[in-house]
Amino acid sequence: MLKIVIVDDEKNVRIVIKKLLALINFDYIIVGETGSVSEAKTLIINKKPDIVLLDIELEDGTGFDLLKQLPNPNFKLIFITAFNEFAITAFKFNALDYILKPIDPKELELAIEKAKSSIDSKNELHLLLENLENNKNSDLKKLVIKTTQKTHFITVDKILYFQSDGSYSKIVSENLTILASKNLKYFQKILPKHQFIRTHQSFLVNKLHITSLKNNTILLNNSVEIPISVRRKSEIKKLLDK
Repeated sequence: MLKIVIVDDEKNVRIVIKKLLALINFDYIIVGETGSVSEAKTLIINKKPDIVLLDIELEDGTGFDLLKQLPNPNFKLIFITAFNEFAITAFKFNALDYILKPIDPKELELAIEKAKSSIDSKNELHLLLENLENNKNSDLKKLVIKTTQKTHFITVDKILYFQSDGSYSKIVSENLTILASKNLKYFQKILPKHQFIRTHQSFLVNKLHITSLKNNTILLNNSVEIPISVRRKSEIKKLLDK
């Protein structure tokens, strides 16, 4: 049986969450709920939940304040947020699970299903939160990709290109090649637009690694040639001249 703690400063939201959880077919128990950092800390330490549903803005601080006070956060964390688009991009960039307010029942169900099959280790959660903190006040520097084997923290500037593979994407960096379970459109949306160029339907390329244009291809500094779609050639040339 999964133990759940709900942390949200709005009582009505907590009521809604409990009603929505009751509609999901899984074995669980709510071991506590609160709207404050101080009470949440005590709850989590004493009850040792498997899943924490955590709001960002709380009565006496933020969800991040709470997480910093927990020495061994060994649970699956799902943020509940009404944050703006930049913050949502940051959550995606750091592979942190989140649900937007107002809560969509299907999104909550999917998040719970994911939690059931993958409970974060304390070390991984610490690394994810540390990376989010480091990226908070600057351009996003490290992209977090979870595969079935491990969690990868990839320096954005070292990524050479992304290549579409159906609903997946192959990520090729200076020292790593992995397959991510997200399509190319997903990465194009969250990565810096001034740095990554969609050269072709199947390729998203990092400008930092482009050395030259050659006919209908782009040459990268690792000698790989990336195709350019004919209709985008003039647009790409302008972007590279900037």
